Amino acid sequence: MSTVSLREIAIDGQPASVHVGGRGEPLLLVHGAWGGASMYWSSVWERFAERFQVIAPDLPGVGRTDTPALGSIGAYARWLERLLDDLGVASAWCVGNSFGAGVASCFAAQHAARCRGLVLVNGTPVPALPRAVGWLLARPLPRQMLRALALKHGYNPSILPRAFADPGRAPAALRDDLERGSSPQMDAVLDAVLQGGPRAPLGLTPLIVWGEADRLAGSSARAAMKLHASLPGSQLTLIPATGHMPQLENPEAFVDAVSRFIEARSAAARPRGLGGRVDAGAP
Repeated sequence: MSTVSLREIAIDGQPASVHVGGRGEPLLLVHGAWGGASMYWSSVWERFAERFQVIAPDLPGVGRTDTPALGSIGAYARWLERLLDDLGVASAWCVGNSFGAGVASCFAAQHAARCRGLVLVNGTPVPALPRAVGWLLARPLPRQMLRALALKHGYNPSILPRAFADPGRAPAALRDDLERGSSPQMDAVLDAVLQGGPRAPLGLTPLIVWGEADRLAGSSARAAMKLHASLPGSQLTLIPATGHMPQLENPEAFVDAVSRFIEARSAAARPRGLGGRVDAGAP
């Protein structure tokens, strides 16, 4: 019997969808730019629900395309905060894949008290663009050129051999969207990325989980190593024979990596007798 089920709620007067289930520490799963929560997380959310309270929303305009997009990474982060409020969740472990990693990073930076820890999956924080650059790129001709690049590098069938170690594991819904040549998610994601993310640096030291065979532009294993080097205290786990969505191609290794990180951090934060908090390196 399935543990995770779909719940319909309202946030800021708009309908919203969130997949919830399980018990334990809250685990917020933030999907990427190709589809909704089910496409990204259904391969692992039942496994996670054995240990955690799973919360996997469909982002407006991206995962749920019948609702308006929010326009910026920061607006998506604020939407996640309202989602947790509606569910009565004070704070959660945050896991984001690809575009979702940018949203989760922004949430961690802007709402640090609501984020227990951060996991970045084949994705990076989205930097804030200088205002003049953002204005220029939003003009009709540059915007048209950026849209053409997004179609070429992110929204056509030719990307599948670069995005997956085994393209046969790509979700059928993703294949169908890419065959159509234009995705309703693309403009929502492009608008949000052009607005950039928070200016403040991340205060958390994340786990970086990366599909080692990812060959999308800017998403190689080398990019993961650069990200790891740029975030002191971060941990890097490369999952071999997986691409941009390692949770689909090797769900067992993915769940194990994330669960070990959370359990180690939770144990380190628990008091031990009269000695107070346990050091992260303590046995």
